[in-house]
This record gives sequence, C-alpha cells and structure tokens, in this order.
Amino acid sequence: MHVIDAAYNLVEQYPGGAASLGPRVGKAGGTLSHEVTRTGTAKLGLETAVRMTVLSGDYRILEAFAAQCGRMTLPLPEVLQEGGNNVLARLGDMLREQSDVVREVTMAAADDKITPNERKRIVKEVGELIATGAALIAALGGGANAPTEGGGA
Repeated sequence: MHVIDAAYNLVEQYPGGAASLGPRVGKAGGTLSHEVTRTGTAKLGLETAVRMTVLSGDYRILEAFAAQCGRMTLPLPEVLQEGGNNVLARLGDMLREQSDVVREVTMAAADDKITPNERKRIVKEVGELIATGAALIAALGGGANAPTEGGGA
C-alpha cells in the first residue's frame, strides 16, 4: 500500500474521520482531509503523520513507509524503555528471548503448518529478541546505533 493511501485510510476509518482527528493533531478537519486526498497543493507532513499514528494507534502509515523503503517494522517491547546498562542482565534478557523464539517456532511447527496466529506470536517474539539485542548493544556503550569496529552500524 502507498503511504498516502495508508494515511487516507487511517483518517477515513478514524472515529469521526478528519473532523475528529484533525483537531487532535493540530489541524482543521478540512485541512487534514485535503492533505490525505492531495487536494490542491496540500501535503501531509511527517510530523502530522507521526502524531496521527501515535494518537490513533494505527501503524498503517509507518508500515507503508517501511514497505516502500524495502523494510519492515516490528514492535519493540518495554525492555528498551526500562533502561539499565548491566551487560550481564541484558545478555540474560536476550538469551531468554531467544529461548522464547525457539519455543514458539517449535510449538507452531509441530504439526507442519503455521497458522496466522502462530506466525503473529513468532513475529512478536522475534521482535522482542531484536529489542533485547539492541538493549545489549546499548549496555555495551555508545547506544544501539553506534558504529562497530568495522565501521558499520
């Protein structure tokens, strides 16, 4: 789905539509409607798209943006928000999450078919594993996006 289509659908399906969502994100309802329908020169800005996403809890814009860039999104669990820089504690968290991934995959694959709900649980567990890996890297110093010795992120 194109990011503008995702924004349009989010606004259209929000309770009360643009008239309700617009003021909540700092826009007149008509202005927001024009932005998501590309009426005239109106354009939806990134900050407004973020406010719409956070306020609505609807991640279609984010997911469409990521897909258009050849990426995907995963929800991050509270582990990144909890803080703490104890390397061994973060390593333990990551190993626990790894075992959770293994458990979900083996349980789901036991009957040689993975249902959509099983896939959803696996994706959630993999997201938590990735988050704990990022928390471990941050605990090592320099943050999760700090360059490595090879120069890459």
